[in-house]
Amino acid sequence: MARERSGSTFKRVKKLGNGKEQITWWARVTYVDAVTGQRHDRQRRAQSKANAKDLLEDLLKEYDKTDGRSLAHELKTFKDLIDHYEKHYAKEPEYVDGRKVAGLRSLATVQGQLHTLKEHFGNRRVRSLTYGDIRTFRADRLNTPTRSDVARYEQELKADPKTELRSTRAIASVNRELALLRRMLNVAQREGWIVKNPFGVGESLISLADERKRERIITKDEEKLLLAACDAPKCKHLRAIIICALDTGMRQGELLKLRWREVDFENGIITVAAFNTKTMRERTLSMTARLSRELEGLYAQSPKHPEGLVFGISNNVKHSFESVRRAAGIENLRFHDLRHTAATRLVGAHIPLSEVGRVLGHTQANTTYRYVNANVETARRAAAALDAYHSEAETRQPNTDASETVN
Repeated sequence: MARERSGSTFKRVKKLGNGKEQITWWARVTYVDAVTGQRHDRQRRAQSKANAKDLLEDLLKEYDKTDGRSLAHELKTFKDLIDHYEKHYAKEPEYVDGRKVAGLRSLATVQGQLHTLKEHFGNRRVRSLTYGDIRTFRADRLNTPTRSDVARYEQELKADPKTELRSTRAIASVNRELALLRRMLNVAQREGWIVKNPFGVGESLISLADERKRERIITKDEEKLLLAACDAPKCKHLRAIIICALDTGMRQGELLKLRWREVDFENGIITVAAFNTKTMRERTLSMTARLSRELEGLYAQSPKHPEGLVFGISNNVKHSFESVRRAAGIENLRFHDLRHTAATRLVGAHIPLSEVGRVLGHTQANTTYRYVNANVETARRAAAALDAYHSEAETRQPNTDASETVN
C-alpha cells in the first residue's frame, strides 16, 4: 500500500498597499500518520521558487526515511527527550532470574549527568542540535570547575586574594556525559525524532585515549598508616573493608552488598553473587588469614543473621575513607585504588594475568591490563633482568658464521 503523502510548492501573495505585493515561496508536505490516522501538514518557507523545490525534495526524503515520525516530532525539545529517556531507560533496574532486563544499576550517576545535560541544552529542539553544539558543550564542561575546585578556591582565597578559580574536571567525566548524550540521541533516532545523530557527522568527540589513566597503588607503609588511622572511633568500621578490598580486589559496591550467607569461614571462601557484580557473573574468592580474622571478629559482634550485611553499610564510604586518608597523610588516593593495588600485588606474586582477571571479575583481558601497574619494584626487576641480559651478552664470543646471521 502506497504511503499517503503528497508534496507541492506554492506561493503566497501579500498586499502591501500602493499596488505593491510581497511574494513568498513555500514547500509543503501533507501525510497521514500511520499510527493515529491523523493528517498532518508541514510547510517550509523558501528563498525562491527553485529553493522551494529543493526544500520539498528534502521534506519528502525525510518523510520516507522515518515514515513521517521526524516531521511529527519536529517540535520536540531536549527536555522532552530527557523525559522520554527517564521514563523508558533511566529507571530502577529490573531483574529476571538474576539478570538485569531493564533499567540502570548506576542510576544516581546517570541522573546527575541528565541534570547537567538538561541545564545546558534545555529548551533546544532536538532536531536543531548540531555537531558544533556538542563540541561546544564538551569545551564548556572541561572549563567548568568542580565542587572540589570551588571549595579549594574558597580556602585559598583566604590566604591569597589574587588566587584564581581553576578547573580540574577530568576528561573521563566529560566523556561519560558525552556517552550518555550520544545514547540519548541514538534513542531519538530510533524513535524517528531525528534523521541522523549529530555525533556521526564529524570526528569522534569521545576520546578514550585522552583520559588520564589511574596508576595509583599504595605501598605497604601507606597501608599501615591507613589502617592505623582506622583506630579513630568513627572510622573503626573501615578497617575490615579496606583489608577486604586489598586482599580480594572486590569493588566497593560488591563489598557493601556482601551478606553473611556468602562468607564461608570453614572453607575460607567468599562468594560474590552475580546479582551484585558489575558483569552479572558469580565468582569465588579465597580469604587471606588476616581477612578471615577481621571478618570473624565482625561476625562475633553481629546478630549472625545470614541475610545481614557483613559491613553494615548500604550506601558508600566516600566521606569516611576521605577522613581516614587525610588522617593518614596520604595524598591522591581513592577507594578504587585499593582494587588497583590488589591487582598489582597479585601480578607481583607471579599470578598469571588471566587468573588475576578472574579474581577481579573481568570478562576481557584488556580490562585487567588497565588495573595492573608497573610500580617501582616492578621497574627495578625489569632493569635487573636487562642488566643480566647485557652482562651475558658481553661474555659471549661474537658469532661470525654468516649462515647463522638473521636478516
